[in-house]
Amino acid sequence: MKRTLGAVLAAAAITAVASGAPARADFAPPLGNLGKPAPPPGTLYNHNGVGRIDAALANSAGSAAIFIPTVSWSARTKGGTPVSGAKCGIEVTFPGQRWPMYKSKSCQGSARFSHRYTEPGRYAITVVDRVSGSFDTVVFDVVEK
Repeated sequence: MKRTLGAVLAAAAITAVASGAPARADFAPPLGNLGKPAPPPGTLYNHNGVGRIDAALANSAGSAAIFIPTVSWSARTKGGTPVSGAKCGIEVTFPGQRWPMYKSKSCQGSARFSHRYTEPGRYAITVVDRVSGSFDTVVFDVVEK
């Protein structure tokens, strides 16, 4: 009985597909954001209006041989106007670190860190907004004593 029922259902499915009847999808519910067209390749949806990040760096140690970073950032529109509020996804990443050292939702802000750079060399700290994909990298040098 089960084989007969399975064969009948398979035959009905083949007949429906082979009949050439036009497919209808008007029964599908709305998909929300999934129903929107995809952005062009290399473009992100920019839900917070940030066009660029301006990052700055200061040395809290006051010495060229020791660097203790204080990082500040300002999210800006493409026209240069500051973006206010807590709609950003700011992440501050230090050299040699796999994960962000600091996260914030504030579009304007700063953070002081206790990490000390004492080895001479050139280093870069990256500030990225994960919502818009905008980022800025600031470079600093540590000199020999």
